[in-house]
Amino acid sequence: MITIKNQKEINHLFRFGKTTIIFPLMVYCVEAKEPKVLFSISKKKINKAVDRNKIKRQLKDIYRKDLSWNVKKHIAFVYIADNICDYNALYTSMKKIKNAYKEL
Repeated sequence: MITIKNQKEINHLFRFGKTTIIFPLMVYCVEAKEPKVLFSISKKKINKAVDRNKIKRQLKDIYRKDLSWNVKKHIAFVYIADNICDYNALYTSMKKIKNAYKEL
């Protein structure tokens, strides 16, 4: 799993990417040469860094472990819930997102 770290790539992703919302995630996706991923959680939504890091770890684990994404796209997962969701809610949301992007 390669993460997006370049500011130009991030700006391009948020400006020109297709958006899908499946609670508790908003997903931006744009065509690219190689697949890269970004996980983002707003400090305004989840105040404690411990909780933000826990959610990021869970999202990365779900992405890496269970769901094989065979797409040539840059994908950004933005957490939009105001409270902490459990692992099962994140898992079902990621599954729905994966099925939605299979069709594109």
